[in-house]
Order: sequence, then structure tokens, then C-alpha cells
Amino acid sequence: MFVPAWPGQVSSLGYQVGPMIEEDLGITLTGEQQDRLIDYYQIDPVTGRRQVRRAAIRRPKGAGKSPEAGYCGYAELVLPVAFNGWTQTGQPIAIPRVDPWVQFAAVSEDQTDNVLVWLFDILNDPENVACAHRGINLGRTRMYLDGRPGRLEPVTASAGSREGQRVTFAALDQTESWFKSNGGVKLAGVLQRNAAKMGGWSLELQNAPELGDGSVADLTAKAAEGKAVGVMFDTREPPNHENIDMTDPAQLLPALRFAYGEAAAWVDLERLVEEILDPATDPNDAKRYYLNVAAQSSDWAFDRPKWRSLGEPDLVPKHGTLIVAGFDGSRHDDATAIVACEVETGVMWTVGCWERPDDAGDEYEHPESEIDDAVAQMFADFQVWRMYCDPPWWESTIAKWSGEHMGLDRKPAVVNWWTNRWRPIGNACQAFATAIRAGEVTHHVDGVDSDDVLTRHVCNVVKRTVNARDEQGKPLWTMRKAAHGRKIDAAMAAVLAWEARTDAVAAGVKPKKRGNAVFM
Repeated sequence: MFVPAWPGQVSSLGYQVGPMIEEDLGITLTGEQQDRLIDYYQIDPVTGRRQVRRAAIRRPKGAGKSPEAGYCGYAELVLPVAFNGWTQTGQPIAIPRVDPWVQFAAVSEDQTDNVLVWLFDILNDPENVACAHRGINLGRTRMYLDGRPGRLEPVTASAGSREGQRVTFAALDQTESWFKSNGGVKLAGVLQRNAAKMGGWSLELQNAPELGDGSVADLTAKAAEGKAVGVMFDTREPPNHENIDMTDPAQLLPALRFAYGEAAAWVDLERLVEEILDPATDPNDAKRYYLNVAAQSSDWAFDRPKWRSLGEPDLVPKHGTLIVAGFDGSRHDDATAIVACEVETGVMWTVGCWERPDDAGDEYEHPESEIDDAVAQMFADFQVWRMYCDPPWWESTIAKWSGEHMGLDRKPAVVNWWTNRWRPIGNACQAFATAIRAGEVTHHVDGVDSDDVLTRHVCNVVKRTVNARDEQGKPLWTMRKAAHGRKIDAAMAAVLAWEARTDAVAAGVKPKKRGNAVFM
């Protein structure tokens, strides 16, 4: 039976595990990390039975979650982590597991590297003698124990069923990205059941999820809120976080300092403030990734108040100006829209938008001749470098326009730009959203703001996540309607126009002069 050796000591093997981790791996644990080890390894003061079966640590990016899983996995492989009775003075005795089986799990192979690389780098250091001292056979992606059973390995959701494996410890990385759709929820359940059968445990590493998104991170938080037996949930959320002004550095710095805790010693908080204030950063994403707060998804694709603030009447450039355009079309129900953008200034306006009239019959079709005339007039009035067109339903018409209109480089100005390519359209939507937040795009308002068709379509758009990620690994998204009947076609045309403008700027396109006059 446990007898405290000093006031405040709890019944835990963690007091012994922490110093051995530091000695073997040559690292220094923070006070918070040492305290968590004590929590992870708490045992019943009478029976010695393990108290934590499922632990989760939620911390912002860069707070050291991956190393924590790494050294816990190492401890579970070779260090004394299993209860084996009491000393005469009432202190717990620990021994290594007889047949340890450690798994570092993620929904993709790349994610398993987050933990594995850290641990392998330490053990591969020529000055580190832990492998020789503990009898570890270090492979390229796995570890085995010499002369006795024991292994450490990566697993992913795509590896098939692992039900029944005698796992003693599993680290689940980035569980905010584990969903039913990618096999993450199923994998988490299997790992947790396998560890439970062996008297082991699992450790989740989380960034804050979107509220109610059904991810493993979200489900674990709900289990902790419901006080499920054996679930330990460790998080740091800034006080009064719901009232923090995400545009005020004076409020962001102390909030970041609280969220990162002792990890703030190695994190450049001022740099994070700059990242949060960057127009490309979604405020709700910033709350999740940096302030450690589970936040509602930013369903609206674009910053609607900002967009409205960027609209003015009489912004259409004068004839002969160098422009680009975007086209998104339907034949019957959805709208068909052409949106133009001045290359030099980023001014945007609606060349034309055709929506089905409320009293239209079944035979209604958008007037192709009228749309064709609008395209011809645009090319007559302006220097059009490129017009990016989403082809479905309009392939033959777009082909005709392509043959009729040449750009300044004597190449066809009208080109196909398919919006069903997830990575390109995801990047294009993200770029347009960033341009709005940064105030780089302004737009002509035709009449009062509430009646402007482009504004109406832009404000109807919500995000639809696609199966692609950006260069930072964040999910990309495309556009969908907020509700049935709300048109968004002009918004898609605007995205294509902005993409064309970006390409024009990158290509260094300049307006063509004829004598002393701009092209007319």
C-alpha cells in the first residue's frame, strides 16, 4: 500500500520514469512535462492498478507535443513502467514491460514522422549510448529489442485492421485530423481497445479541433467533459479567450504566453503575432493553432464585411485598360457570369451576370447571343490578356471565343480553367480570400450594395473542404452555396479573374501602346 515519502506525493511511477528519460535521451524535461509524467503513471494506492487508460495533450503548434510522445514511447519500450509491488516503506516498485509493443499512429505516413524522426535522431546520435545500454536494435523505421520480445513501429489508418494486436502503448498524432472519412476514428478505437486489453494506455497529441467536427480530438474532449473514467485531458486555454481581439497584438501576446506555458521559452511569440495578423491567416484557424482554443469553423468563404467595405461606385477603369476576366457558366438554373479585373490596380467589376428569372418556364436557357455580345464588347473596350473560363456546358462557345480573341502575346486570350481540380481551385480560392482580407482587391458596386450582384454572390459562398492541402499542410477548400437557390457563379468568376490577374502580374504583362494613345 502506498505511503507518501513527502507531503504532496501522489501514488505514481512517474517520479522514477522522468529522470531515466532525461538520462537515457540526454534531454531536460520542463516542469509541466515532469508533472504530466506523474499524471500519466498514476496508480491505485492500494492495488497498483494503472489509473490513466487514455490521455490527451492539447497544445498549440510548436509546443513540443511530438517529443513528448517520443520519450513516452521510448519509456514504454525499455524503461520500468509496469507496477510490481511496494517497498517496505510504501513506495511503488516498477519493472520494464515483459513484451512491450509500442505504436506511433497517424492517418498518413508523413504524420508518423513527426514523432519518429525526433526519437530516431536522438538514438542515432553517436554520443548517445541508450541503444547499447538498453539492448535496442535500431532499424530504419522500427525498433526491436535484442534477446527478448519488444518492438516500436509506425502505423497508419491505411494499413488495414489491427484489431487484437497486443499493443501496450499507442501515441496518436494530430487527432484533430482523424475522422470517420479517413479511417481515423476507427483506428483510434482499435488502438485504444488493444492497449486496454494489455493494461496499457494511449496518448493523443492534439491541436485544437473545430468545434463539433467529429474528429477524434473532438470526441476525446467530450469524453473528458463527461468525466469518463480513466480519461486524462491536459490543455491550456487563455482566460476569457472568447473576448480576445484577434487584431490587437497587446491582447494576443499574453494570450499566447498563457497558451504555450513553459514552451514559450523556445517559441518566438512575436513571430506568431505576425502570423496571426497576416491577412492569409483565418482568425478561427489562428485561435485553434496558436491560442489552443477549439473554434467554430469559418464556414463563410470570404470576409463579407471586408468585401463590402472595399466596394465603391464608379470604379470601372477607362476603355483601353489592361484587364483580365473570369467566366463561370450554366445553361438553365445556375447563373452565368463574367467578371473583369484591372491588372494594375486589382479593381474588379461585373461585365455581365445572367440569372434565371423567377417566372421562367422549363424551356428557359441563358441568352447565349447576349453573352456572346458581352464578351465581344469587353474585348473591344479593353486590352484583355486572359479570360479564364470554367468549361462545363460551354465548351464549344469557349472554343469559338478562343479562336476569335487574341491576347497581347498573340496567344489565345480565352482559355479553359477547370474548377474541378482540387489543388488549383483550392489555392485560387485561398488567394482570393487573402486578397480580400488584405484589401488588395476593390470592386465596382452597381447601385446600392445590397443589390450589387457580385457582392450578393460573394456573400453567398461557404467553404467546401476538398481532398488536397496547401504547402503548409492545411486543408484546401472550394466554394459551395450557403443554401439552395443562393447563386455564387459571379463569385467563382471573380476567383478566376483574380487568378488570371495573379498570373498576369507574375508574367510582367504591360499594356500595349499605339502611338501616344493607350489601346482603344
